[in-house]
Amino acid sequence: MAKNSDENENDSPQNNNQNGYEIENKIDAFLDKQIFDPEAESNQDNWFANLVKNDYDSAEALYVGVFVFAGVVISQELLRIVKYGESYIPFAQGGGGNLF
Repeated sequence: MAKNSDENENDSPQNNNQNGYEIENKIDAFLDKQIFDPEAESNQDNWFANLVKNDYDSAEALYVGVFVFAGVVISQELLRIVKYGESYIPFAQGGGGNLF
């Protein structure tokens, strides 16, 4: 059975390559989008925006510290889920101290 000419155009390597470039361009546009603008009017009274403008190094260290702290807490809780299974209690202290 012969394929329709429209189907042949959609299956061509050139069209697949074009779709790959479109996806790549969408990802690049998303990654280039500015999420936080300390100069925006809505951020005039924001303490973190003022810290970024006045002392960028301290703001960066604070941001990274919070990010790493959150990652450590989440990874600990995920490990407890794996270790204790159904008897897991979220954010509970203790647990015996033995990993294995």
